[in-house]
Amino acid sequence: MGIQFHCEHCRKEIKAPDAAGGRRGKCPYCGGSCYIPSPVAEDELLPLAPLDESDERRRQQEVQHLINQERAILAEIGGHPQAPPEPHELKPDDLHHLVVNYCLDMGNGHLTRARKHVEDLRKHGTMGSEALTDFLTGKVKEPALANLPPRVLQGFLTQLRADLRGPE
Repeated sequence: MGIQFHCEHCRKEIKAPDAAGGRRGKCPYCGGSCYIPSPVAEDELLPLAPLDESDERRRQQEVQHLINQERAILAEIGGHPQAPPEPHELKPDDLHHLVVNYCLDMGNGHLTRARKHVEDLRKHGTMGSEALTDFLTGKVKEPALANLPPRVLQGFLTQLRADLRGPE
């Protein structure tokens, strides 16, 4: 069947034979050394734990308690909860955090969360692309991304641009 995984360096998808699992190999795209995960058989997958209804109820009560506390504090100081901007009030600057979170999640191997940021940027159409362009052109520098090597960051941004364009 083969093993599919992403290169630790360039994040491109790689396919390797089952026999290579558990060893290191060379990425065919960037030449970087990558760990090839062992294949996982269906019977080795662990089932998710059942949802504990009482824990979920407690969590919802805690959230409601925090919302009530926020309202009380705002009422005390004369403030109002800040509503998110209306879609027509959004600017590309308002979407920079999605680009940053995408890059950080890719760097940490959280590919599912990174995919969610792509979907969120796509929802905003041209503005999502403009937010990305701000990073690609160097208009925006984000200190949170300083720990990513420049070539890796550039690779993530280039991949994000391709993902935003969608399948050709």
